[in-house]
Amino acid sequence: MLFQRITEPHPYLPSIQVWYESSFPADERRQFDELLQLLPCPDMHLCALTDEERLVGFLIYWQWPGVVFLEHFAIDPNLRGNQLGQRALAHLQELDSPRYLLEVELPTDELSRRRIQFYERQGFSVNPFPYAQPPYQRGNPPIPMHLMSSPFMLSREDFDSHSQSINERVYKRFYSKD
Repeated sequence: MLFQRITEPHPYLPSIQVWYESSFPADERRQFDELLQLLPCPDMHLCALTDEERLVGFLIYWQWPGVVFLEHFAIDPNLRGNQLGQRALAHLQELDSPRYLLEVELPTDELSRRRIQFYERQGFSVNPFPYAQPPYQRGNPPIPMHLMSSPFMLSREDFDSHSQSINERVYKRFYSKD
């Protein structure tokens, strides 16, 4: 499994756009053209996931001192169930960071429960504190979710600090200025 960082227009982007828009509800993601505007940001990484020189998925993560925040992650729906997601997360967790974070939907149905279980099998834990994904557009409501962490659960102080950092660095800093 290879991560290929994309920082400019690339032939993989049309497939990534399809998976991005079909895997995440509109209120849980940016517009794709807005995402493309972030490609030059040094702390944001849009990576194509390739296996045996074939595009199999993508992930978007943010890397800051001491933490990697996984914002979006999807595998080609036709290839799911082949341990590609497990391998991608294992590769991500080889980055030089003591802590990994991600947002996950609340367990309201079988699919969301299975998603949480998948992340737990990869070493992530659901933190027991209330969390809401900030809106991607100013004025929209936040979305109740869990913040998961690896390799261990966060203290309340660390949870609050990381939640604030995610809010400011991933969401609020990109709100339109109008």
